[in-house]
Amino acid sequence: MPRNSLTGDSARLIASSFAFGTGWLGLSFTFPLIAERLGFSYTFIGIIGLASSLPFPVVAYIYRRAGSRLMRAGVSVPLAILLAMSVALLFGYRSYFLPIAIIASFFQAPWWISSEIALGSLQGSRNAEKYSIAWGIPNATSPAIMGVIIDLYGFKYVFLIAAAAFAISMVTTPRMKYKEETTSRESPRLSYIFPLFYAGIFSGFLYFVVEPLLKANGFPYYLIGGVTATYGAVVAVGFVVLNFAPELKTWQYGAISSLLLFPALVLAFKVTLPIIVAVSAISGMGVSISMSKILAYISKTSDTKTGVFYYESTFGFGFIVGSLGEDVLFQYYGIWTIIPLFIMPLAYGIYLILRERPHISRLPGNL
Repeated sequence: MPRNSLTGDSARLIASSFAFGTGWLGLSFTFPLIAERLGFSYTFIGIIGLASSLPFPVVAYIYRRAGSRLMRAGVSVPLAILLAMSVALLFGYRSYFLPIAIIASFFQAPWWISSEIALGSLQGSRNAEKYSIAWGIPNATSPAIMGVIIDLYGFKYVFLIAAAAFAISMVTTPRMKYKEETTSRESPRLSYIFPLFYAGIFSGFLYFVVEPLLKANGFPYYLIGGVTATYGAVVAVGFVVLNFAPELKTWQYGAISSLLLFPALVLAFKVTLPIIVAVSAISGMGVSISMSKILAYISKTSDTKTGVFYYESTFGFGFIVGSLGEDVLFQYYGIWTIIPLFIMPLAYGIYLILRERPHISRLPGNL
């Protein structure tokens, strides 16, 4: 078979995803930190969070009825734009930071969504797992490495690395063919996928509230990168470990995930490095459960495009609440506002347990 007729292969998928993850996760790590350094308010920092999350449900909705041409453009166009924005940051991040950050944040969404939809059409086996590992590694390593680079050499070297990574992703992206699915499936239960909303809240809160807060309190960039990398590492390791863990019911995964996100509210009372690291690790496991097991449930009950829409919308709206929502509340009312934010997943986890208890008690052997 000629090379150009392939729908894709595993090696190119891993290389492209790893390069894109390295570029984007390193670049986006700098955005809240640069904004804080340039004196932007938390509201403006939250606007960058909005730009990075709102396109996900919008693009995922459009793609439900999109053809292959639009989705292929959703891979190639973002890479070109992100490469251009990385170069632009090299020369003008002080003067034009906010518009560049917003444009870059907006255009990364189509790449993720187009790639996720295409996974089932690529040649090779276990492409979803390979894709998750490929971007999961830089999710754990990029912030830590970039934090050290910023401390030693400044932001410009991060922009240079990001530009190179996007260029590599452009030349390694596999040829993608999007197959249409006609099989009708049942819709997933909203109550089972809603914990993804809380996972999104914590992610937005960590990147767009905790990061600039740490810098405002004098923490060096390498420690801030270490905190973010701890979260990313636990999420990535969770993906692997959960593949070998005994299977639970979907509602149980939802309850566990929600309850693991609750401890973040302790940051309303004490903000020290050990506490932040512990919260990032515990909540990272909660996010990992949502992003793997609840995503698997969605995949079983929906066609690919609809499943991606459910997943990205639920997580994306949570990210908006955790970034823009909490940034505004924090700016005007203080850190105590995270208490109701993280009481919500505690209440929801308890709700799921109490709702399912009558069904458990009626099972054979529990009479």
